[in-house]
Amino acid sequence: MGRLLRYIPARLDHVRTLGAACLVVGSLSLPGRREREHAVLASEVIDIRQFTARDFEPLLEAESRTWRETLRWDYTPSRRLISSWLDEKRLSGYAFLRDGQITGYSFFFYEAEKALIADLFVMPEEEQVGPARVLLEHVIETLLATPGLRRVETQLPHFTFEELEPCFRAHGFDGFLRRFMALSLATRRPDSAVPGQEAGHPTSQAASVPGDFCVEPWERKHDPPAAALLYSTYRQHIDSRINDQYTSLAGATRLIEGIVHQRGCGQLLPQGSLVALHRPTRKLAAALAITAVRPQTAHIPQVAVAREFQRAGLGTALMETSFRELARLGHEEVSLTVTDLNAGAVRLYQRLGFETFRTFGAFAWEGR
Repeated sequence: MGRLLRYIPARLDHVRTLGAACLVVGSLSLPGRREREHAVLASEVIDIRQFTARDFEPLLEAESRTWRETLRWDYTPSRRLISSWLDEKRLSGYAFLRDGQITGYSFFFYEAEKALIADLFVMPEEEQVGPARVLLEHVIETLLATPGLRRVETQLPHFTFEELEPCFRAHGFDGFLRRFMALSLATRRPDSAVPGQEAGHPTSQAASVPGDFCVEPWERKHDPPAAALLYSTYRQHIDSRINDQYTSLAGATRLIEGIVHQRGCGQLLPQGSLVALHRPTRKLAAALAITAVRPQTAHIPQVAVAREFQRAGLGTALMETSFRELARLGHEEVSLTVTDLNAGAVRLYQRLGFETFRTFGAFAWEGR
């Protein structure tokens, strides 16, 4: 499926940040004769480490509100991390100032030979696209000038694909339209429990699981086979062009660790996270991770079905089973992100009742 990459690591011991940069990096020319006369004074792009977290409080509050109201996501944990890193001068990036006030920012991480543009946000009350493109230009030029860098990735859900694509295309990035989709659980009610199983157990409500398979809750022992499943399923998939973690077993292992144990995409919900095992071989045939991203809102950061077991209805069965359990526990909706070119997955989610409520862009650059 290709999860939404938050790019806010739980810790920074595996990433590095950029060395010191000059104070005033650039200025934005505003339209109109009078505006141009004071453009340098009115708008500046400045190294993010020239400020403290307190300077960013209005911006971070606005971003948290946007995540909550527009993307249906509680941004509080990420906001706390960003604030601490700002005070510790551990973030690399730029702030956009208008009339001396921070109205936008973008920051990034290095991870070995790869860079991740982690965030791009501009105050909703402002004209957003112009400042966003100015910030992007500074970030991209900084990254592409970094010796030894082979890849840059980003997903930026605060802007549409069309708003940012020209800026990325000008620097040789590939662009991919992504969808934020959501399903209401209001009309879903738990079915009767399967005889012999405890009521409320996730597998007691399994929805039409094929006979050669059994459904179990996702446990720690399933992490290694789940990583192997992601690697074999996604390494040549469109989503591997967005996130290169899918192209190696080590990368898929880090991805699973980030989702399941480091809260990289919300808090894992054990009641809704399931695996399907092939009874004759006990091979992991499918896996579904479910997280909580705000009260009563669950999210699917990952779902995968082994190639040899696809088209057997396993993915649908896991999701239907999980959705019934989530509804029983009081969750009101489930969200996910999907690449638009993954047409089969989009059709599946639409058949299940998911509706698109936001589109955005994912972009990737490979060193030539």
